[in-house]
Amino acid sequence: MADAEKPKKKKMLGAIVPVLAFVAGAGAGGAGAGIAIVQFGGAPTSHAKAPPPEPAPAGPLEYVPVDNAFTSNLADSGRYLQVKVSLSTFGGPDAVAAIGKHQPAIVSAVLATLGEVREADIENAKAKDALRDRLKVVVNNTLKSKGEPGGVEEVFFTSLVVQ
Repeated sequence: MADAEKPKKKKMLGAIVPVLAFVAGAGAGGAGAGIAIVQFGGAPTSHAKAPPPEPAPAGPLEYVPVDNAFTSNLADSGRYLQVKVSLSTFGGPDAVAAIGKHQPAIVSAVLATLGEVREADIENAKAKDALRDRLKVVVNNTLKSKGEPGGVEEVFFTSLVVQ
């Protein structure tokens, strides 16, 4: 009889081991998820506030060309960059007038920024988009420093040459 009981015990043990392994793995995964929730703050609650929606544009979209062609040496090579830009704004006539009024300050700020540009900053479309975003911040900060509200939505390259 003892011999007949051994195969039954082995079969039962063979069926229990995978179940125990599954339960242990599930427990470990659950513990990991619990640690992650505690560590990283968990899911947002219903009390979390969504960011406020951006205000609707004040006027029609207008494009303002900047008269200067900007030429600057690239910071990490003997090559140079030449760009022309246009600005877009929803700010109406007041924003267009502010851009024109403060164009010398805008030109100076853009030239200072372009003086820091490296070849990597213009090597592909994604890098050029990042540079356009950087120039937008520079132009808006320049306008704000002159007492204007800013309001430049985008900077567009109308010409870009690297030699």
